[in-house]
Amino acid sequence: MGWQRRNHQELEFDLADHVGNRILAGHLPPGTKLGEEMLSGIFAIPRSKTRRILQMLADRHLVELVPNRGAFIARPNAKEARDILAARRVIESVTTEIAARTILTHRLRALAAIVAEERLIGPARQRERIALAGDFHRSLAQCAHNAALTLSLEPLILRTALVLASFPARPDFSFAAAHARVLDAIEAGRSYRARLEMERCLFAIEASLDLTPIPIASVNVAAALSRLG
Repeated sequence: MGWQRRNHQELEFDLADHVGNRILAGHLPPGTKLGEEMLSGIFAIPRSKTRRILQMLADRHLVELVPNRGAFIARPNAKEARDILAARRVIESVTTEIAARTILTHRLRALAAIVAEERLIGPARQRERIALAGDFHRSLAQCAHNAALTLSLEPLILRTALVLASFPARPDFSFAAAHARVLDAIEAGRSYRARLEMERCLFAIEASLDLTPIPIASVNVAAALSRLG
């Protein structure tokens, strides 16, 4: 697959990043089993390395390691979905209010560009919608210049992607419209209003979810992982 084998540790990190990216891009749906033997065969590596890669993914909350059953792509349940979004409301209400007071013009333009791109993507392109929404929230939080809050938020953004893969949002829900309202408040210099709009956005995401469990989709893991990127 063209992996650069600079050393064993770097290879493991590269492969963990690759698998993680495929999960977050929606190519490996929640609940999919990632067998050690299968992954070892796909990547042509010993099972000892595969176990370490799966542990890295578990540490990122992208994979669940189930005793006597193996590794599965994390599949949040309805309560976990609500808890993740509740935690995000706590963090992002603060980061948004701080960012609204201190944001620089070029960062505001970059956020507006994300919203403009979101407007061009239809409901059928769900993977791209989720990725762009994550970029918007991540980029806005970084404008608060609080590393502790940003680091706390990152795994929640990643897990939200799994929530949206497990419980898709209604097709008529518009990330772009919700994000535009946040930006409008920031541009108007209304930091507390921006905070409220962010909370409203995250409440709306939760309300848009169909929390009825859906069957685990069948997928060719080897084909999904054999593509770079």
